[in-house]
Amino acid sequence: MTSRTDIMIIYDKERKYQREVFGDYNQDKSLSFPSFIAFLKTYAREIELYYTKRWQTEKPDWMIDCAEHNNHGVAPIKAYEQTIKLMALAGAALETYTQLDPDNWRKNPHQDAEKWKNQTGKGEDKTDE
Repeated sequence: MTSRTDIMIIYDKERKYQREVFGDYNQDKSLSFPSFIAFLKTYAREIELYYTKRWQTEKPDWMIDCAEHNNHGVAPIKAYEQTIKLMALAGAALETYTQLDPDNWRKNPHQDAEKWKNQTGKGEDKTDE
């Protein structure tokens, strides 16, 4: 399926498209982080709606393949398109309202995995002997 590199390229292209069409979000004083949350909720609802609506047989040029098309000959193209938009919009919110240090994000995955295992009981052998 799609590589992480290709997803990042699509993200960058969608962000450039959004800037060109809608302008720089930093310059729009009427927007706030809660505005982005509302937009993200709208996109998430649309993804669900498009997924349950009539699927398309014709794939657009940007979609090489997808699991649904392989299995059924039709695909929820609009749901995937909205997912790309949601991904870029979430990035736009972070770009607009935060300054992040990627080196300190998810810095201790092994420690976090242990916490998760302890909280959920996952990873423990719970078979009766």
